[in-house]
Amino acid sequence: MSRSTLGLARRAAAILITAVLAAGAAVVATAAPAAADGTQTLLEGVTAARDVATAGGKVFVAAVDRIVVADSTGSVTGSIGSLPGAVGFVASPDGSRLYVALRDSSEVAVLDTTTLAEVRRIPLGAPVVCPYNLALDGNQLWVGYGCGQWGGGVATVDVTAPSPEVVAVWTDAYGAPVVSVAGGVLAAGETGLSPASLRIYDVAGSTATLRGTIPNDGSYVASNLQDLVLTNDGHTVITAAGWPYSHVAYDTTTFAEVRRYGEGIGYYPNSATISPDGTFLAAGRGYSTVLSVHRVDNGATLSTADPTSGDLVAGSLAFNGPDVFGLLYDFSYQRFYLWRVAGATLLSSAISLTPPAAATALEPLTIEGRLTLSDGQTPGAQTLSVRRTLPDGSTAALPAVTTAADGTFSVTDRPPVSGSLLYTVSWAGEATYRGSTASVSVQVAKRAASLTLTGPTTGEAGKRIRLSGTLQLDGSPPSPAATLQVSRTTYNNWRTATEQLADVTTDSHGAFRISDTPRDGGRLVYTVTWDGNDVYTTASASHEVAVSSRTARVTAVMQQPAYAIEPYTVAGGISYQVGDCSGLKTISVTRQIAGGPIEERPAVTTDASCTFRFEDTVATPASVRYTFSWAGDAGHDAASTTISGTVQQQPSYIQATAADDYLTINQRPDISGIVAGSRTGPLGTALTLVVTRTNPDGSAVRLRDVSTAADGTFRFRDSLPRVDPLTYPAFTYEISWAGTVVYAPSSTTVTVYVTPTG
Repeated sequence: MSRSTLGLARRAAAILITAVLAAGAAVVATAAPAAADGTQTLLEGVTAARDVATAGGKVFVAAVDRIVVADSTGSVTGSIGSLPGAVGFVASPDGSRLYVALRDSSEVAVLDTTTLAEVRRIPLGAPVVCPYNLALDGNQLWVGYGCGQWGGGVATVDVTAPSPEVVAVWTDAYGAPVVSVAGGVLAAGETGLSPASLRIYDVAGSTATLRGTIPNDGSYVASNLQDLVLTNDGHTVITAAGWPYSHVAYDTTTFAEVRRYGEGIGYYPNSATISPDGTFLAAGRGYSTVLSVHRVDNGATLSTADPTSGDLVAGSLAFNGPDVFGLLYDFSYQRFYLWRVAGATLLSSAISLTPPAAATALEPLTIEGRLTLSDGQTPGAQTLSVRRTLPDGSTAALPAVTTAADGTFSVTDRPPVSGSLLYTVSWAGEATYRGSTASVSVQVAKRAASLTLTGPTTGEAGKRIRLSGTLQLDGSPPSPAATLQVSRTTYNNWRTATEQLADVTTDSHGAFRISDTPRDGGRLVYTVTWDGNDVYTTASASHEVAVSSRTARVTAVMQQPAYAIEPYTVAGGISYQVGDCSGLKTISVTRQIAGGPIEERPAVTTDASCTFRFEDTVATPASVRYTFSWAGDAGHDAASTTISGTVQQQPSYIQATAADDYLTINQRPDISGIVAGSRTGPLGTALTLVVTRTNPDGSAVRLRDVSTAADGTFRFRDSLPRVDPLTYPAFTYEISWAGTVVYAPSSTTVTVYVTPTG
């Protein structure tokens, strides 16, 4: 059989553990095993640890350079020194003695578990070096030893003999075998091999006779054995190996597989121990789920647990009553913890909770619940504690409730606030059953608040308006006083706007008052709002006031662009802030041109809709300013407005063409065209045009000025300098006009080319 070490592989897999402690029972009871409560105690100063034992009401940790002592709750109470290489334990059946394997001195120390004094030290001697694993059967102590890979084995010694003689049983083992003895049977297995190696012996006193290996047909394929344990009668051995992912039980007579424990629960089994009465198996793993507890006789799973941090140290589980202890190693921080899983062997319980369909703050609500036991028994009258957690995180204890005989119960409460409230119900458990906890969230609705606002229905701009109202919470004023926000929304012909007014505060009766002097008229809607609180919803109330106004407005606009000597339009009208303007209204008009004197212009009369429109003309370009004034009437105040505009120069253009664009060497350019207003046409007067010719070499020559006819037309001819026609030289004529006060200047260009003859 080939042998290979898987210890490093097991350790690497364990490093990957990210486990979370599962505390409390599920809200709804299911067939799944309940999670047991666990605590972790940091072992300060411990840099190596390997085994845990319970005896004499204490818990012992083999920490190599010391033994750490804790009480039954897992709290460290002290330590024992001067025990070099303390790596393995076994306790006497009555718990009065603790046997300690001392790896470094190849001895076994015997401690009094009451006084913690060392009462004896048993030397082992060659070939028993580096003892690790111990098992006790009556007076006979069985030792699994080994310092390295090969050369390990199993030996036995009578712990009552004055000068104990060490008897070798197995001397060619790989490492220090794990050992278990019960009912005249010894089980010993080599760790870290694939496939695993497991031997079964018949024992009588110090004599061990090999019964066989498991299995004896060579089909055993388990890998990386880490731990094993015999049932109290010795009929069955249960293994913990890296694979398969379950704890496998074998008959020690037939070597056949009997059953598997925890199949599908977790990975990399590495620990197994049986309770002193032989009823329960604690099955440990190197990867989640780390611990499960089963009935030995039928494999039923009673509970599971995961630590908050750390990996389970192989072979380190021990029972203490209904609790299970183990060692955890946090590889990331290189720290060891003593792990206590309370009530792991107890039957589980579960609490189911059903929230109400609806709930409202300050009104009674009822949560229905039921306590059930995993064995189907009715719990009878049991006292349950109840806590309520508010949305702000604060908690309070509510009156305890008692279950009916069938486990049903009701929790009644008047929630003081709205929001998501958490109700937690807990049962402490009893000697046979582990306690459980369940929580349920109840969404509590807010209560409606009553907010009113009253006041006049009419008002006048510029005069005070008084409004009043009340805020009532279930018929009572708010206490303390409430602050309300007030806004005013104005709707009129000129704008729609909302403005925040000063906050108001309720008095001892919940009443409040609002005083406002609106500057504008229109349909004014006053709104008062309360933001609510944890109990009551937001509330708002509105009141509308029709506010009259004497304010009128004159508006006007001047057509843009506007041009000199050309009529342009000015239009406008009168509007009221409130209501519609109608009838013929007379508006006085003044005009100011370019900062000159203000001149009275003919008054305009509006049409029946109070609008006006007229045309005006300015002779020369300039800025123009109009002021329109209306004297008002019996219902409205006077109003005026001033507008400004600009009168521009009339645009002009020059259009010109050559009689022939391509000339021979002796041909003269003949250019004609017209100057006109872009909007008005011919200007009706002679104009002077400037003509500049640009020669092919880039030089410019100003020709004599050209005068237009009265209709703006013009014509001129030119004599060209001699050039080489083979180069197709170009001559460009720029024709420009300086414009007038009324007309803007303009220009154009004409290009002719000299070409070869024929």
